[in-house]
Amino acid sequence: MKLNMKKKKRENVINLGCRLNFFESSIIKNVLDSNSIDNKIVINTCAVTNQAVKKSISAIKKAKKLNPKSQIYVTGCASQVHRNIFSKLKIIDKIIPNANKTDERLYKNYSINDLVEITQKKNFVFPVLRDKSKNRTRALLQIQQGCDHRCTFCIIPYGRGNAQSLPIKNILENVNKLLNWGYKEVTFTGIDITSYGNDLPGKPKLGNVIRRILDLQPKLQRVRFSSIDPAEIDEELFNLFCFEKKIMPHIHLSAQAGDNLILKRMKRRHTRENLISLCKQVKKLRPEITFGADIIVGFPTENNENFKNTLECIRECNFSNTHIFPFSAKFGTPASKMPQVSSKEKIQRVALARSLSNQIQKKFLEKKLLKPIKILFENEKISYSDDYFKVSVKNLSDKQKSNLKGEIISVSPIEVINDKVIGALI
Repeated sequence: MKLNMKKKKRENVINLGCRLNFFESSIIKNVLDSNSIDNKIVINTCAVTNQAVKKSISAIKKAKKLNPKSQIYVTGCASQVHRNIFSKLKIIDKIIPNANKTDERLYKNYSINDLVEITQKKNFVFPVLRDKSKNRTRALLQIQQGCDHRCTFCIIPYGRGNAQSLPIKNILENVNKLLNWGYKEVTFTGIDITSYGNDLPGKPKLGNVIRRILDLQPKLQRVRFSSIDPAEIDEELFNLFCFEKKIMPHIHLSAQAGDNLILKRMKRRHTRENLISLCKQVKKLRPEITFGADIIVGFPTENNENFKNTLECIRECNFSNTHIFPFSAKFGTPASKMPQVSSKEKIQRVALARSLSNQIQKKFLEKKLLKPIKILFENEKISYSDDYFKVSVKNLSDKQKSNLKGEIISVSPIEVINDKVIGALI
């Protein structure tokens, strides 16, 4: 009897870091696959913490060890910010600037003229969508890059540069491609997405551009956003969140803290009162909406009172999906030079914050048991409700799993296990 064993295809792009890196890595993978480039491994690095840089270096070494005959190409924020460190790694064949990482010429045999043209471009080159991602049922679309702000804890602007926006014409072209490929949901993403338009003629705001996209392309059914800066929500974006049903009822806020002194020392541009007021106003006008947040615990000089204010803010805003990080001093940032909170205190505070966050999430999940849940089906193990809770669907046949992928379906909830609702197809 002959066994039909398929050889597992090796990974030619290794991604580290944020959702935006993931999107760019998918573009790079498409470049390699569509051009049959099989002698290169690309590592897309992350610089958000010192640990992320170490992980990036470790990934490079591991890739070379597993693929000794392959060329190692490195790009991303870590290799941009810490080029002096990465240039000393002899196993790296080429470091590709972050601004040009999706330019397919850099992965092929390019001419001197190509190289001159590419390196002269100082601005970020937005990725070109070439083909549908085989692994995603929810589309990511980058419409913004870089950041003009300088939060005291953040190194990313030095890796990605100042804010740049993709013109609405190009956004619409990409949305049309995604819809033609069968996507029903698009997540608009960027480094500081709410600063969209400041570099464009007329300075169009994010809310205005999304409103125009929805009007021009009525087939776009579902829209999500990456992290939203509370300080940059204008009236039109606020109204979209509250009244436009195609905007999914979940907003993820780049909150970072809930204490005004810590927010000031972070160089954030909102207050705890802004956060609480925003969540209450939107919730009043759209009761089904939920909120997520990024929270940094143990920021330099944070005392017990500061921390309690952050806990109270999490409670007041009812954050149902909270990403809680212990502060990590990043070399080269102002916050790394401030008086640090001890590791022991950070560990204790993170545990308390996560415990509170889990309690809030559990209450939301228990309420999900009361009525059917609508999801965009990704797979039987994990999909997401409209208000962004994990849902697992039981007892599906292989045919159903295949046919339902990318479809909007209703699920009858059965039970809650950990952070997920378990349900059955209606």
